[in-house]
Order: sequence, then structure tokens, then C-alpha cells
Amino acid sequence: MLFRRMNEKVGDDLGALDASYIEDKEIYMIRDADLLINFKCECSDKSCSIRIPLKLSEYQDIHVNRDTFIVIPDHQVDPIEKVINSGSKFNVVMKNNSTPAPAKGKQLHDTTIDNSRADG
Repeated sequence: MLFRRMNEKVGDDLGALDASYIEDKEIYMIRDADLLINFKCECSDKSCSIRIPLKLSEYQDIHVNRDTFIVIPDHQVDPIEKVINSGSKFNVVMKNNSTPAPAKGKQLHDTTIDNSRADG
């Protein structure tokens, strides 16, 4: 959930930046819609630092459902989530139970999941 919140903040900040350019009549400064943004893998391993390049619109489309997350292949945790869309660079997973919204000012608990592998 931590990486999800970080990724959402990136998207929100880019949207706010574009809005400020429009307000200031600096349309030429708005980012290209095809710009790839390196979002963090949203797996349960808090030490994971792998990035997934996506357009902001792709990221937002995946996250219309708050129970879906982007993870690199093999970073899903089968007991708590299932792969609903697999690709060569990332998978979209859905949590088995609805993801609770954190209380204002609170963080959800970190897990002890470790996706590091000796084989790469």
C-alpha cells in the first residue's frame, strides 16, 4: 500500500502541474501524454525498488478499482492476491479481500513479505 500511495501522489502532482500550466497559459509546458513514468512496483515487499514504466493514463486505468495493483512478474503473493492480467514487464493483481482505505493520517501495517530471490 505504501508504494501505491507514492505512485498515486506522482499522478496527482503531475495533474496539478499540468493544471497550473493551463492556468498560467503555458500550454507548451504540459507533458506529452505518451511520457513514460517509472512507477514503483506495488508488491508487498517494502524493500522492493523495481520500477515499472507506464503512461499516467495506463496507470490510472489499472487503478480504477482500488483492489488492483501493478507488480513485476513473480512479485505477486498467491495467498492474498491473484493475477488478473499478465504481461512481460508487469502483472496486474487483485487482492482477494477488499483493500481497506487507511484512516486519515494513518498507514496500513507493513507486511513481512520479501520478494528478493537468490536467482535474480
